Parts: sequence; C-alpha cells; structure tokens
Amino acid sequence: MDLLALGPLELWHGDQQHKLGSVKHRCVLAVLVHARGEPVAVDTLMERVWGDEPPPKGPATLQTYLSKVRGHLDAAVGPLVRVDLVQPRLYRLRMRDRNDLDLNRFQRFRSEAAVAAEQGRKDWAIGLLRTAESMWRGEPLTESSGEWAASVRARLIEDHRHVREERIRLELELGRHADLIGELRELAAESPLAEGVVGSLMLALHRSGRHSEALELYRMTHARLREGLGMEPGPDLRTLHQR
Repeated sequence: MDLLALGPLELWHGDQQHKLGSVKHRCVLAVLVHARGEPVAVDTLMERVWGDEPPPKGPATLQTYLSKVRGHLDAAVGPLVRVDLVQPRLYRLRMRDRNDLDLNRFQRFRSEAAVAAEQGRKDWAIGLLRTAESMWRGEPLTESSGEWAASVRARLIEDHRHVREERIRLELELGRHADLIGELRELAAESPLAEGVVGSLMLALHRSGRHSEALELYRMTHARLREGLGMEPGPDLRTLHQR
C-alpha cells in the first residue's frame, strides 16, 4: 500500500488507485496525513479545512466528512489505514506500517543519506538522495488552501530543494562537475538569487575549464542582488569569485 502526499494526495493498493472522495474529504484526510500520526484536535481540523469561514454547523459537518473518509479508507485498504478517535475531539491517522506513507520514507532516506555522507559513503548517500528526489510528484496539498496548507507546501518544497542541492554538493565533491552543469543551470534559472545554487554552478563551470562563464555568472548575480535586494554577495560566493 502507498499513501502519497508528496504531490496530489493519492492512495494506491497493489496496482490500483483508490478514490478518496470529494475535495473536502481529501482536505480532511490531508490534514491527518501531514500530522504523521500525531493527534489533531477538532478545532485544528476545522481551522485547517475551512480557515476563518467554517460552515454554520462546522462540528457536525466535520463529523460527516470524517465518517466519509473512514468509509473510503476502509473500502480501499481495510485495517492498513484508519482514522481513530483517540480522545474526545481528538483524531489521529493510524497506519499499520508507517513506511507506507511517502512523507515518512522521504525523511528516512534523507536521514540515512546524511549518516552515509558523514561516514564517507558518498555514492551510497547520493543514491539515497536520488531515491528521495524521485518520490516528488509535483506540488503537494493541491486539495487544500489557506495559511496552513501554504505553510506546509512551502516547507515541503524547501525540503525537496535541500535534498536536491545536497545530492549535487556530494556529486561535485566526487568530481562530476561537467555532468551537473545543465541541472545547475536549470536550478539557477528557477532561483537566480539562491547563492548556494549559483555557487555550485560557478564551481562546476570553473572546474570544467569554463572560467569566463563562471565569472560572467558571478557578475550577473552580483548585479541582481544589488538591484533586487540592495545587498552584496555573501562571503562564500565572494570567495569562489576570488579563486
């Protein structure tokens, strides 16, 4: 079984994808999924599903949605995933195997990669990070809106970016500079003021013998930082420029 939240919320069992109900049903489930087994209070559920505009009979409507979500899960995977009432007005998503949730697998691969890198097993760490990257299917929490969803979405996007940048950093340390230039250009185009990405691209260009391109990239980034943010490049980027 796979409960997937690194992208649109999906539930798979075997080769079959199971429907999770209406947008609101999926939103309720998403709140419980992203709690990763921690209990969620009814008031918190209502706030994350409806924001500042709950329906007139919010608690009753929420109970209806929870009942529907339970029905969808039971029909799809039986006892493998359940919504439990752990205390009055406190609900939790219980999974028989926590690794059936991609959010948990993503964090596990990331943690294992950090340990492997620290032990000097960089190729193994790169493989783990690539596996974590491959789990990303697109923008998460598309069924939800509001401040909570925006905050969680931004954090997950940042986590994905950090995993990608860490994998690239390790590959650069292994001397794969020329192979990474195309990917780094793509990342730099997406985030032209991200000094870590720009620095990695400068390093890859420099070590591939493309010194003039590395210098031009620094000049462009310097200009963007001054014009856009009124600031100078950080010490790491300046040190790279002086090499």
